[in-house]
Amino acid sequence: MLVRYLVSNYLRSAAGQAVRDKVETAVSEKAQDLQQLTDDREIPNCEIALVFASHVEATGVLDQLEKIVSVQCAGFVEHTGNWNGLDVVVIEAGDSWKSIARATTAVINLYQPPWIVSAGFCCALHPKFRNGGIVMPNRVIDTQDRRLDVGFKISEQAVKETNGLYVGELLTVSEILDTPKKRKQMHKRTGAVVADMESSVIMEICRQASVKCMSVRVITEELDEQPPELMSRMMKQDTKAGKLGALSKGVFTKIAGVKEMWDMKNAAYLSSERLAKFLFGVIEQLVKTTETTETGLSEEAN
Repeated sequence: MLVRYLVSNYLRSAAGQAVRDKVETAVSEKAQDLQQLTDDREIPNCEIALVFASHVEATGVLDQLEKIVSVQCAGFVEHTGNWNGLDVVVIEAGDSWKSIARATTAVINLYQPPWIVSAGFCCALHPKFRNGGIVMPNRVIDTQDRRLDVGFKISEQAVKETNGLYVGELLTVSEILDTPKKRKQMHKRTGAVVADMESSVIMEICRQASVKCMSVRVITEELDEQPPELMSRMMKQDTKAGKLGALSKGVFTKIAGVKEMWDMKNAAYLSSERLAKFLFGVIEQLVKTTETTETGLSEEAN
């Protein structure tokens, strides 16, 4: 949560102009008009769709795609490509629940994927869950205490044999849990062990559309982790101008704080790479499940 907030706002700031230009250039070079795309060729095959909120979360997967085609759609970015022999669609849905819902609905209507994976970053709500750990939730909860069971379950033996892999309940929240106090309160109230800002929205849309769905997350903030002072100052600002002002002031007065935020940004990309490595094994298993049975929701991965 904090990491994604940092990188998203960095890309929008003057200090991040060079990074933003690089991202926009990469997208614009590959992006095509959506209407032209659908007119000129058949809709690509989609064995799995991966929905991320932001570009930084999706980077680890995108770096490994071959024959990638990127399209700037209304409110989200869509990438199609081949991942080690599997045809996948990767969505950068945006930060708001509205944009996430719109993007998920669009990918279902256009591609009719057998599985959708909600993927990205999460924060820990329990001290056992450490940075860099991979979480495969067995249940997703929202702030209204509505609970959705995840159909695809990994076996206890596989969890024991995989270092850094966790299973537990995931809470989807509407605001950043930026302090240990907030995270502890959410754990006490719901019993969830990690939190994100997307999965319950994606899973509810999939439930209504009868599309199988699961969530895979990488932990980027531990329970007792505090945001850098400079980030805290930025988060208190309501406007983009205010955030930019806080960042600019920090550049000149708090060099150590800027370095800390830069380190967090680099850690975000490393987390995205770690998530991608695990995700490929997951989607291979999902494709096998789809091929062997129509009741894959009850299957356990070995």
